[in-house]
Amino acid sequence: MNQIFNKIKDYFFLLPLVFFVVLTYPRLSLPYFWDEAWSYFPAVFKMYENGPGLMPGALSLWEAKGHPLFFFFLSSSWMRLVGTSVFWVHILPFLISLATLGALFALVKRHAGIWAANISILLFSVQSLFLAQATFLLPEMLITLLLLFSVDFYLAKKYWLFALSASVMVLTKETSIVFIAGFLLFHLFIYLKPGKESRKYILESLLISIPILIYALFLVLHKKEFGSFFFQEHTGYIELSLTSVLRKIKMATNIVYNSYGRKFILFAVVVALGFIFLKKKKLENKNFLALLLLLSLLFIIFSAFNFYTQRYMLCILALFITITSILFIQARFKQWYLNLIIVGLVTAAPLYYTLAKKTNSDSDLGYVHVVKLHKEMVKYCEEQNWQDKPISASFNLIFCLRNPHLGYVSSNEGFSQVMNLKKYKEAEIFLNDCTSFGEETQIDSIASISRVAKEFEREQAWGKIYTKLP
Repeated sequence: MNQIFNKIKDYFFLLPLVFFVVLTYPRLSLPYFWDEAWSYFPAVFKMYENGPGLMPGALSLWEAKGHPLFFFFLSSSWMRLVGTSVFWVHILPFLISLATLGALFALVKRHAGIWAANISILLFSVQSLFLAQATFLLPEMLITLLLLFSVDFYLAKKYWLFALSASVMVLTKETSIVFIAGFLLFHLFIYLKPGKESRKYILESLLISIPILIYALFLVLHKKEFGSFFFQEHTGYIELSLTSVLRKIKMATNIVYNSYGRKFILFAVVVALGFIFLKKKKLENKNFLALLLLLSLLFIIFSAFNFYTQRYMLCILALFITITSILFIQARFKQWYLNLIIVGLVTAAPLYYTLAKKTNSDSDLGYVHVVKLHKEMVKYCEEQNWQDKPISASFNLIFCLRNPHLGYVSSNEGFSQVMNLKKYKEAEIFLNDCTSFGEETQIDSIASISRVAKEFEREQAWGKIYTKLP
């Protein structure tokens, strides 16, 4: 039996990888959705047209929105290599996601062993947030990959490699600077122990601080190019009220530790910890666990003061799964079948929710139905020859209709007169859908001056097209 398990453990990682490819590959041709469609893809496409660049000014202030430009540079360079078809552009995030699974496996294997690594890649591969983000042209998956690299290099004391990966992470999105602060704080805790050499600590801390210096240089160049250090609209999202902070902390902890079956993982973690302490076992990998907990805590607190959306927690979810796998392997039973049953049950819960729970956001696989529904609505509008008609539409549908590169319209030109729902009085046709929010007043007014021309439904997703009464 031991020989069989020894063979299984070396190749088990292939199972989650195959599952990931089978579940993800069919979605690569889906049109861009939400933040992809209105923000990131247009900026990447603009850089593709103008030429890839890393310096502030390679994109306009509105297109870059104050973000460092590595993600746009990477994506536009890829687009220049493979072209602009939706499928081939989505291959890039697909490859980054595969690399993220590989990086998670390598990190846990190197510092906690092969069985813990197998558990980590299995659990992470069935998470709804990970699978949904796996094909999106968005930076969160790349941040997760680079964070895993950074943790690995830090624990291995390869500080130059850490400086490289962490600098690229910060240049992917500025919020990653919080993780650098976490590494520095943790490093200080380590060297507060008696007998540590201060000169060595200072040199290592300087290397860990390199990403901060890189970002500071970016801010100086940004100020020189645009006259401000930050994108003012984003700084306006900062909220300091206690009510707002607590609400966002609750949302963040809910998506990481509770939603989509993850409450069962959290329960299993608590039980595993209890088992370890009751059996008076020595807790292994203490520094590894403490670092992951500190990074998670700091990022969740930071996110509570800033603009929040669920996909921002992808990197923290990866850290939670890493913690889970480390504790599971320490609390394992001598009977192999008991361990297999426990891991199977803990994996089955999030897998069920991943396949069964569908919403209209980009944090689970329900987005597939929304994208297909949007495509049906655009096709209907094309069949009616409304390309030059004044159309009032909900937020996401505006971009589906306007931008021919997003994958919704069948021609090389978008609809010419598309406006938001607030301008419904200027329109003859009105489109509303399940992703619309805060526009109830306009919808009520539209209903009083129009008739429903067509209704659309796909699972949880819905849409309506109205035409103005004579």
